[in-house]
Amino acid sequence: MTRDNARSPGPDELRLEAARKRQELGETIDQLMAKTDVKRRAAHLVHDKTPEPVREHSRPLLAAVAAVVVAGVVLYSLRRSGKWG
Repeated sequence: MTRDNARSPGPDELRLEAARKRQELGETIDQLMAKTDVKRRAAHLVHDKTPEPVREHSRPLLAAVAAVVVAGVVLYSLRRSGKWG
């Protein structure tokens, strides 16, 4: 006959182990939630792929692009109406 020489964990040890397992489970859930957050991951991907000069000067660049788009729409409207060109 063999005897089990390993002692049983006490209540305090069981509480500590349960707390560790809860912490690990919480971290795992956080990691899974981060993987499923498509919007945040896409934003990070766009940020990482955007060249540094564009990130540094995004407002002036955006304003310039908006001005070109507005000018294009105005010119297109004028040409279509026959008032210009």
